[in-house]
Amino acid sequence: MSERREDGEFRTDRPHVADVEESHPTVREVLALPAVADGRPEVLAGDGALDARVRWVHVSDSADVARLLNGGELLLSTGSGWPAEPAELDAFIAGLVRAGVAGLVLELGVHYRYVPAVIVEAARRYGLALLVLHREVKFVALTEAVHRRIISEQTAALRARDDVRAEFTALALRGSPADFVVHRLAQTLGAPVVLENLAHEIITAELPPVDAEQLLAGWEARSRSAHAAWRAAAEGTGQAPDGGWIIVPVEARGIRWGHLIALPGPTHPAGRAAVLEQGAIALALGRLADWGVDEWA
Repeated sequence: MSERREDGEFRTDRPHVADVEESHPTVREVLALPAVADGRPEVLAGDGALDARVRWVHVSDSADVARLLNGGELLLSTGSGWPAEPAELDAFIAGLVRAGVAGLVLELGVHYRYVPAVIVEAARRYGLALLVLHREVKFVALTEAVHRRIISEQTAALRARDDVRAEFTALALRGSPADFVVHRLAQTLGAPVVLENLAHEIITAELPPVDAEQLLAGWEARSRSAHAAWRAAAEGTGQAPDGGWIIVPVEARGIRWGHLIALPGPTHPAGRAAVLEQGAIALALGRLADWGVDEWA
């Protein structure tokens, strides 16, 4: 059955912890840019953090820079204003991690001819991507290159979102049935897509025939577990479920009929969650048009 949503109830939307712009380059991708490669970069710590997304680049030598960051920045520095005491350096790195920096790039030169062991050890302990530049570079050229990449990909993402919105709006206006909307979602995402009702029963699904049986095995239990993980993440008490699932509610005018779930697949220029949300809007409009029918068959 459908379910009327009251104000203040939780929503099984994508949580903020997972709401990362897919258009932002990773630290690893930034390293490959010619402007960065000219500085002969070397990764000293945090190999596992190189896939963190870089939202922006910030240049500062201040020991108090952490309070100026919003998270997702790649910090460039010569270290000239950093503290000298080992304990203070450790606390400095910990502060950057708490601020959510994507990575730290230190240019070796006049102030630091080598990286103090305490910095490397702290970066490893806190899981921070620490990179050094062995050759002097113009920070302005480096920041321009990264920001150009970010803005270019964000522009492409906006265009892609407009295209997706136009397509699924047209499907809604034509009154396309739920199975066709799910079919187009799966084609657009290049991934399996499932539409389920509030009891976690599958209404329709678009799955590769060879994997269908395996993907649907124990669906209700797997779905309930994934929903619980997403609720915990949305409430800040946990992390989104592993495995690349994205869950979006199908609802309108305070009534929820079910959920769309995208299983693991490739990235999409518009963002996988954004594509799924457009499909959910098309399905919700279809439910409003069929107001006399309370349930999906």
